[in-house]
Amino acid sequence: MTTQQQDLVFFDDNTLLPDKVLGKDNHALHVITHAEGTQPAWLINTLIESCLVGTANLVNRDLARVPQPRSLVTYVSFLHPLDFVYKSCRKQGLDLEKADDFLFVDCFSELFTKKIAQPQDAMVAIEKMFAEIIQKIKLQSNGSSAVILHSPELLLAATDISSNDLIYHLQKVNRVCNSLVVVVNTGEALVDFESIIPADPVFKITDFYVKLHHKSSLNVNLLPLATGKAKDITGCLIVSRGAFYPHENVRVLEKDYVFHVSKESTVKIFFR
Repeated sequence: MTTQQQDLVFFDDNTLLPDKVLGKDNHALHVITHAEGTQPAWLINTLIESCLVGTANLVNRDLARVPQPRSLVTYVSFLHPLDFVYKSCRKQGLDLEKADDFLFVDCFSELFTKKIAQPQDAMVAIEKMFAEIIQKIKLQSNGSSAVILHSPELLLAATDISSNDLIYHLQKVNRVCNSLVVVVNTGEALVDFESIIPADPVFKITDFYVKLHHKSSLNVNLLPLATGKAKDITGCLIVSRGAFYPHENVRVLEKDYVFHVSKESTVKIFFR
């Protein structure tokens, strides 16, 4: 591992999300997976920053600020409320409370009290919820649109819908935006390739994980160190190509990094 700090890039134009991938008529799917000890909040916040103002100050010093937002950002979260997102982004110098081109869709609060009152018979309720999400994206969209969808696998763990049902809803979301980033927890308790019982939440999440990668353009995997915890390393970050090209004129740069997230929320990136 080199000790020289690196800029994080996903594409061959040295960006995280290129203008072409965010551009009109593009409908790319990107997947971020994470496991124990490698929470992705810093990376999600960085992608929001890149879309709104062009920079990625924590991890890429070469990206310049732009006068106008590159893309509208819609953040759909099944894991966190709005206050968490505001506070998390504020630590990285991004004030979303003043951002006109940022929309938060709260699918965390009251998820199983109002939105999905009967988890054992949830098909209709989930279809309605995604229809409302899509409608909000359409109402906000004016030009380029990026959507970050955080922890939809919780629906597989807690309701009777199948992996195919969830993939279907995500594809519908992808059609109304230019870039869809799906963030999934793939910890050992949730993904097991030896699971064989279709009704088992682990089987459903594993099946979802595999099928999602078959439809993606970019895969970013956050993993703990195989050798265990280290004082100055939080985990590994692996960038790989998906099954589809994100755009005909840009390519994914496949690289392995290690990263360290400090208590002060600073991030350092190194080649592995």
